[in-house]
Amino acid sequence: MRLLKFIISVVLVCILFTANAFCPSDTVRLKPIKSNPLKKRIYDAPMVIKTSPTAFLNGGTFPFTAEYRLMAEIPTGRTQSEQFGVSWLGKSVFLMMLEDSAHFNSNEKYKVQGWKVQYAHKIYLIPKRKYAPSGFYFGPLVQYSQTRVYEGLKRYYSKTYYDFHNFNINLIVGLQAAKKKRLTFDMYAGLGYKKNTLYYHATTYRYGKIDPKNQWWYISPYKWPLSVVCGINIGYGF
Repeated sequence: MRLLKFIISVVLVCILFTANAFCPSDTVRLKPIKSNPLKKRIYDAPMVIKTSPTAFLNGGTFPFTAEYRLMAEIPTGRTQSEQFGVSWLGKSVFLMMLEDSAHFNSNEKYKVQGWKVQYAHKIYLIPKRKYAPSGFYFGPLVQYSQTRVYEGLKRYYSKTYYDFHNFNINLIVGLQAAKKKRLTFDMYAGLGYKKNTLYYHATTYRYGKIDPKNQWWYISPYKWPLSVVCGINIGYGF
């Protein structure tokens, strides 16, 4: 009987040492460890706050608007990110130069006010072990803006203005370079569809859609459905 117990003990010890040799951990577990798929989708990538040094040249309603842009790009995976932007639209430098060359006085100069929002979903073409938001990318970009243009101070005070509505959706391609995961330089360009409409607001009872062809500043591409976008953004990662 004692010999049988001794043999069983030796067998159990051998089994224990064998299992321990094949086990990657130094702890015997009765149940296998389940992997956490959510943890695999979380990456240590920075959120990037951006602005554009070129947007002030054209805010979407040429020749009236300049754009002052603030954006945030938030990585949502190893190769994807979401980008949101808001902008304030003011008078463009081209319109200021035109007014100065024509010697407009303060009552004749235009007043421009507006806003713009945009959203982009960016898909990065990057190799393994590298993460968004750095590298070549492509994705959709959607923008909408609304701008009021007053022809002089008198119309500004009487709330008489042109109301521009601009919508466009584009497929963009670009390259974002990051230095030490902090400073970023983003160049992009794309094509898509746009719809621009113009309204005239005189009083609360006179507000209607008009044809921009009757305006001195009319440029034929304004009503074309083809949208062309390009730009440069500079950012800082947190």
